[in-house]
Amino acid sequence: MGVCAKSWFTSLWSQRCSAECGRGNKTRSVVCLIDRGTDLPLDGCEGDRPPDVTSCDAGPCQNQLEWYTGPWSQCSAECGDGTQTRSALCILTNNAQQEVVDQIRCSSLSKPITSQPCRLKPCGVRWYVTAWSTCSRSCNSGYRVREVRCLTDDIVPSDDCQPTLIPESQEECNKQPCLTETNPLCSDQFHNCVLVVQARLCVYPYYRRVCCSSCSRTQRTYPMSMQRSRIHR
Repeated sequence: MGVCAKSWFTSLWSQRCSAECGRGNKTRSVVCLIDRGTDLPLDGCEGDRPPDVTSCDAGPCQNQLEWYTGPWSQCSAECGDGTQTRSALCILTNNAQQEVVDQIRCSSLSKPITSQPCRLKPCGVRWYVTAWSTCSRSCNSGYRVREVRCLTDDIVPSDDCQPTLIPESQEECNKQPCLTETNPLCSDQFHNCVLVVQARLCVYPYYRRVCCSSCSRTQRTYPMSMQRSRIHR
């Protein structure tokens, strides 16, 4: 070995296999040293670097429980903050045979996380809205409103949102007609009160009394001027 010879040095393999049963790994440290014991970068030695991991067999597994995780899903949001999820299964291994069992059997083991935050890219600016207000009317078409704002990812007001994509800030609501309140003392005494309505006889007190229900519904649709003119005829 020359004055400045560089050589690979390795420690002994770890005594224990990384797996309690079945296939696992053993590890060791690999360093590049010159003859005076100075540590060099790993690319400083010539020749192939010795491996620092080797496989090992800890023997057949008997009723071995462990968690198995699937791949992470795509981020739930195309931009900004989202969430990734993955499945976690409790696996029972017995003599190289594996089966999925109830997760409660792996409760003594630390369960891997199944959800984590993700962020693909900033969203820039976008429209934000509040919840809708209470409708201005309970029937016969009212309206409700909400606030609409253009904000950045840092929730700072901006004027850069696309105007064509702005959400509605007002809309109609409760379009159904109002139900008329019925007076139990106001009823039709004859079955042909519809003819009284068609003949426009409800302007006379007698017909309003004997056909009270039908005339009451009709009078709400007549203009007041028409009602007064017929009463005074």
